[in-house]
Amino acid sequence: MRVIAFAGGLIALPAIMLANIALLLAFVIVTWRMVLATDGRSGLGLLGLSQQIGMARAVLPPIFGVLMAATVVAAVTGLTGRPGEFMLGFDGIAFDQASHAGRLWSALVAALVLLMVLQVDEAKKPSLLTAMRRFRDHARWLVPGVLLVAALAVLLHPLQGYVRGLVVQMWQQSELPISVKSLLSMVFIFSFATVRLWLTVAILVFALRQSYRARACS
Repeated sequence: MRVIAFAGGLIALPAIMLANIALLLAFVIVTWRMVLATDGRSGLGLLGLSQQIGMARAVLPPIFGVLMAATVVAAVTGLTGRPGEFMLGFDGIAFDQASHAGRLWSALVAALVLLMVLQVDEAKKPSLLTAMRRFRDHARWLVPGVLLVAALAVLLHPLQGYVRGLVVQMWQQSELPISVKSLLSMVFIFSFATVRLWLTVAILVFALRQSYRARACS
């Protein structure tokens, strides 16, 4: 869906919406597994498809409201030469952003999404305001976690760019069948997306878990 969306046309909008829903559902499953891996408890993996779609409807609109507001502020203030990348803050959780500012923004958006998703375990409707308050409460650990996620995104950028160059070269010079080229391109896209998603969620869940442990010990 993401590839189709970037091709443009009338199908672009519904395709990017479906891609974002798919990314959120992947985020939920990875969060569930990471919570269990850090000795936590979570029922996220037991949600049915209708419940997952309902959660997506609760999480994505406020998150995209934040993305739009950040984009407007960036454009008005001249904070960055690429204000449009702030609109890609959610997409940047799994896919490479164009600048360091965009990578830091995506790391922050990932933390807010995590805090919204985890509210489902409390039988609550995900709330952006609640997520922001909890980010403030756990900032001592979450801020370093966000910075570490952004730093890893910066480190992955040149490696992904190098591999992307090989893929482009393959399309231009290789005599492989189109089907094989397409398959290799998808492997490239989803391999890096998977690594980014798992690293992002792992770091943020660990940071949040450490914050709760520090509070319990104090």
